[in-house]
Amino acid sequence: MDKKKKILLWAAGIAEAAIIIFGLVVSILVIVTYNSPEEFPATYKELNLSENGPMIGYFQNNATVFFLVIVLPLLLILAVDIVYLVYFALKRESKLSDSERKIIAEKAKEEAKAELLKELEEESTKK
Repeated sequence: MDKKKKILLWAAGIAEAAIIIFGLVVSILVIVTYNSPEEFPATYKELNLSENGPMIGYFQNNATVFFLVIVLPLLLILAVDIVYLVYFALKRESKLSDSERKIIAEKAKEEAKAELLKELEEESTKK
């Protein structure tokens, strides 16, 4: 991997971590400091804005905006990370050569055959 690509991946990782931490902190603040309509039926929106600040209060009063600005980007980052992980896992070649794979397969067949014969002998001795 060349140096430019490595720096780009590090920068993307740091940006991703910052976005995730910001999203989680804002989500926790929105959930913990929420004034529900059941507790304050007439003034819960004003209380959310005055007690929790303009950003957190706005997210508490507008669930759709909260979902689109905070939750959806976190879900998209998760999806991109999963796709990248699968792509990287499938792209990576095995370090074993073909002859080593054949030897391992033959050993596995021999062990399975020996185990099967052992089980058959045990069954025949039980009868």
